[in-house]
Amino acid sequence: MVYQAKYVRVSKIRDLLVEGETKIRVAGDAKEKVNEYLDKAIEAAVKELIDKLPRKSKGSSKGELKRITIQTQDFE
Repeated sequence: MVYQAKYVRVSKIRDLLVEGETKIRVAGDAKEKVNEYLDKAIEAAVKELIDKLPRKSKGSSKGELKRITIQTQDFE
């Protein structure tokens, strides 16, 4: 089964695939695995960002988000 990238494709991140002055290439048969790996990494990063948002700590709505807007302070 062919994996369809959800968020980013290998061809879009070529500038990131650099180690020093060496440019890293991705073999044609490895592109699906790289796309899958990147999608999982993005999903984990977004989940981590959402987990940083403040939550309510009392009452029947305990654990619900206090706000649903990501702000600059969430990156500090």
